Amino acid sequence: MSDRGTTNRPGTTVTDPLTQLLTRAVRTVTTQVENVLKPEGLTLDQWLVIEALTGRRGLTMAELADRTTATGPTLTRVVDRLVTTAAVYREVDPNDRRKVRVYLSPRGRSTHKRIAVKVREIERALLDRTGDPAAALEALAHWTH
Repeated sequence: MSDRGTTNRPGTTVTDPLTQLLTRAVRTVTTQVENVLKPEGLTLDQWLVIEALTGRRGLTMAELADRTTATGPTLTRVVDRLVTTAAVYREVDPNDRRKVRVYLSPRGRSTHKRIAVKVREIERALLDRTGDPAAALEALAHWTH
């Protein structure tokens, strides 16, 4: 045990800087989710787009960028790749022809349904380790808005 505070895992204490702890947490989640996505031929950015589109009637690129935190050029490449694999498709926005909306295709919905179960298991396992999953989610939601 470290003399700086309670040890959660080797080399990590609760008195470590918050930025360091959050970075480790993000890397842990990312690595575990990527391990599920890789055999499916998906990247994390592609998964975030599929997740953002699930249950919605299409989103503009700006809305997708906001929901995924991907930058414009990266998001364009990600959506292009998903269009190529028929997971999503684009259409001109019927209310504003200057905008393009991205929609989840039936193939994309099937992909989401298959993979979401595995991703939720990872998320649930990580949240269960917090001792109070609801409070952890509430804090994260509060910090990110």
